[in-house]
Amino acid sequence: MRHILGYFRFGFRQLRKNPTFTVTAVIALALGIGSTTAVFSLVDAVLLKPLPFPHSDRLVWITQEDHSTGAVVPEILSYPDYFDWRAQNHTMSGLASWKGATLTLTGSGQPQELNVETVSSNFFRVLGAAPILGRDFRQDEELAGNRAVMLSYALWQSRFGADPRIAGRSIVLNGQPYTVTGVMPKNFEFPIRSTPTDVWSSIAPLAEGNHPETTNRGDDSLSVIGRLKPGVTVEQTRADLSVIARNLASRYSDTNKWYTTAAVTPELRQLVGDTRFALEILLSAVALVLLIACVNVAGLLLARGARRSAEIALRGALGASRAEIVRQLLAESVLLALIGGGAGIALAKVILTAVVALLPTAVPRLNEVSLNLPVLMFAVGVSLITGLLFGVLPALRISRLRPAVALREGMRSVASGHARHTLQNWLVIGETSLSLVLLVGAGLLLRSFSAALHAEPGFDPHGVLTARFSMPDSSYNHDQKIQFVQQLLGRLAVVPGVQSASAGWPLPMSASFATTSFTVQGHPVAQADHPSEAIGVTLPGYFSTLRIQLLAGRDFSPLDKAKSAPVAIVSQAFAKKYFPGANPLGLHLRSDEDGAPREIVGVVGDVKQQGLTMNPVPQYFLPWTQVVITNPYICLRTSSNPSALENTVRAVVASMDADIPLYRVHPLDDYVLQSAAQSRFQALLLSGFAAIALLLAAVGLYGVLSYVVQQRGAELALRLAVGAQRSDILRLIVLRGMTLAFAGEAAGLVVAVCATRFLETLLYGVKPLDVVTFISVSLLLLFVALLASAAPAYRAAQTDPITTLRTE
Repeated sequence: MRHILGYFRFGFRQLRKNPTFTVTAVIALALGIGSTTAVFSLVDAVLLKPLPFPHSDRLVWITQEDHSTGAVVPEILSYPDYFDWRAQNHTMSGLASWKGATLTLTGSGQPQELNVETVSSNFFRVLGAAPILGRDFRQDEELAGNRAVMLSYALWQSRFGADPRIAGRSIVLNGQPYTVTGVMPKNFEFPIRSTPTDVWSSIAPLAEGNHPETTNRGDDSLSVIGRLKPGVTVEQTRADLSVIARNLASRYSDTNKWYTTAAVTPELRQLVGDTRFALEILLSAVALVLLIACVNVAGLLLARGARRSAEIALRGALGASRAEIVRQLLAESVLLALIGGGAGIALAKVILTAVVALLPTAVPRLNEVSLNLPVLMFAVGVSLITGLLFGVLPALRISRLRPAVALREGMRSVASGHARHTLQNWLVIGETSLSLVLLVGAGLLLRSFSAALHAEPGFDPHGVLTARFSMPDSSYNHDQKIQFVQQLLGRLAVVPGVQSASAGWPLPMSASFATTSFTVQGHPVAQADHPSEAIGVTLPGYFSTLRIQLLAGRDFSPLDKAKSAPVAIVSQAFAKKYFPGANPLGLHLRSDEDGAPREIVGVVGDVKQQGLTMNPVPQYFLPWTQVVITNPYICLRTSSNPSALENTVRAVVASMDADIPLYRVHPLDDYVLQSAAQSRFQALLLSGFAAIALLLAAVGLYGVLSYVVQQRGAELALRLAVGAQRSDILRLIVLRGMTLAFAGEAAGLVVAVCATRFLETLLYGVKPLDVVTFISVSLLLLFVALLASAAPAYRAAQTDPITTLRTE
């Protein structure tokens, strides 16, 4: 231990004696280690950390598989199917369901729109969670008339003042009384998503009415999670549930004909979804940055070792073994890496803040991202490994010096050895090639992001304010809802600055989306074979307000009332799919939403409902005045900044009914930008890492050329003395640098061609082998290499031959 501490003390003195080298190496390492630590922190929180439930590895996501199209498509369950699966399976200790909704809380202050999950009575027991106050749901609270809710900790604190007697009290949601059974712990969250749940409700409300949802086997709207019994595998559970699915398909052929198998996925994998691949790409990118930093520092150590050749030779002459010299040099490398690691951890905090700000809100568990103990241990481990990685090769190279030759010939001849130059050249070529790979990847993602932003969404989002509100069924019947919305739109239409006012659902790119089955005139099929497409409900003027093109026929009008002839409008993609080569106007379809045969009165342009990079899907629209299936979004086209009208809209709604909350008030542009958030995050973050790699490559090239100029000082002076022009010296050094850059680019292009195919699923509107991107980043890298070569070349050209030769 005394020897080891001695190595480190001497190494620290050596680093302190050469501050320029130390600062340069520490900055390079801090960039590499800091970037890697920040991204690993993100990966740890999102991908690696287990879910915060007991034995979370046994939690699985359950779906049935739809075979109707020939391809296997996951499909969520209906309540009757869920009840059968829960009762008949033999491989799970529990199977729970949930379904999202919104409810309006009234009766205690301002009305508040709450995010609600309607859950089965065993929901919390399956997850392994329990309330901190009150009791869990009972089995009988799945039956009609037993409305019960569990409050989130945040809602209990903010709305009810952390009242310890809240359990057993009644609260009013959507005008109906609900009994509070308990309060969940502060850190409990499920489903895990960006918008936390405020309330968990029993399924009793869905069991009420003449046609309760809990008895409708054709209404597939339920998410299901299960807990495997100890020792049971995912495959065993899949086989078990598939037997039940086939029995249900045989027994209920009208609704379950095509649902003959089950899908079972670990819950963590389901939660992460497509985010996993994007984060793996980023982790690979920062690994390359770290490798480039290591190569960079290894080159600096070689150059520094050359200047220390006489010192190392003297150590050997005085009796130091090669192993002792290697240990000393490795100790210096590890010490340098630990200092760089400390600076990297500080930098990681800054990078992590920027990364989280850029992340799409849909990425799960963002609130858990932090530089916690496992992440710090990772940073220390990376620092130690990095120190050995970049230190071992220079240490072995330098320790091979023969003391007698080194002391006799001096540092100059030893330091200018061809082998050392060759190794440094290869290091520069290597980091240049890796930098090019990152630059190509960043360039492709930037072009993809640009293509997404310039994609035609099928509507004009600029200057449109959107908002949503809720009218409780207990206060508003069908006719009253229609009257309220029509009066509201009429008042908003005359607000100064409003050009047009309408409403509809779903709002494009708002994450609201639904599909409903239907039949087409002249093509009757069994219920299980009904085609299903996206559905929308709109009020008159919706398409013109959003500037969705009306291609044929007419828009809905105020005459399309509840008791008038049922009508529908279809999108262009819908018309092409179901009425190829025919005019759909005047034909009929029958939506399973209400069963009425509807005349198609219009065709509108296709709209990208789910994102800029998603292709438009076939869609049909019904008049909201005929099918009041949900609360629509208000859409106001304005002549100025749409956000400036928010307070006015709130005041108008409150003047009509103070108990109706207005929420999700956003310009439509926000939804469009949010839909491209994933592309923006990937492009900007990878571009940042590529910029770091480019900087490190430039520093590496600059360092090698500076070393060459220093070691070949006598030769360059002699060239000038015998008649060489300064431009010749300038050209000689620049040519050396550009030769290394060209070699690195050639190797990098080969690697990039092979690597970019992994980015194909992340790209939109650009091919992995995009010629423009490859040429652009190649020219950029050459330009940076030229800049890095210019300073050493200029310094070499300014050499004073007389002074240099006298010194040598």
